Amino acid sequence: MNFAKSIYYSFIIILFCSTIITIAGIRGFQRLEPFVNTLNSSNTETLYYAEQMITSISVKKDLKTFEQNLANAKNNITEPDEKEAIEKIADNYLPAFSGNKKIEEETIEKITDLSRINRIAMEQAGLRAKKMQTVGIWIIIFPSIFIWIIGLTLLIRLKKTFIKPIQELNDVISDYNSGNFMRRCPSYTLSKDIQKLYDGINRILDEK
Repeated sequence: MNFAKSIYYSFIIILFCSTIITIAGIRGFQRLEPFVNTLNSSNTETLYYAEQMITSISVKKDLKTFEQNLANAKNNITEPDEKEAIEKIADNYLPAFSGNKKIEEETIEKITDLSRINRIAMEQAGLRAKKMQTVGIWIIIFPSIFIWIIGLTLLIRLKKTFIKPIQELNDVISDYNSGNFMRRCPSYTLSKDIQKLYDGINRILDEK
């Protein structure tokens, strides 16, 4: 029957759309990683400046390059503890270039702290993104599973209580019109309203 097919197709379209939406949502959350990498670009830049400062102070003894990278780090603060670490580096680096080994070691230690702050921030951002990705995917999957269960349950119930009885009624009438005058509607269905309709049709056929 065209009516039954239209109901089937409607449910299939609903379930198909639900699946597409779920897949699109999952793909969207999977793209969080490149987004986090973009956010971590500032931390990566600070790590580069820190490496350049360590090279300038311990190997090249290049004060100008050191100060340039220190200025770049000051303009690229993204984490709460960075400002304090950079201020300590700025307050003590000049004696290190004058040959004070103790100050040089302390300055390198502060630069290392700056690197550590940014590395930890990057790791935490990655963990947060991964957790958000996992939670987000499950938030999308659960409603989709629920829709599938509800949709299939309704479809099965609708088939038993409405579609099959209507098909049966159509077959009885078609057989009668084709010359099979003995066939009757079943004496029991899950729907009381359909059963009343069956009984009425059977009485009409019996009277004929």
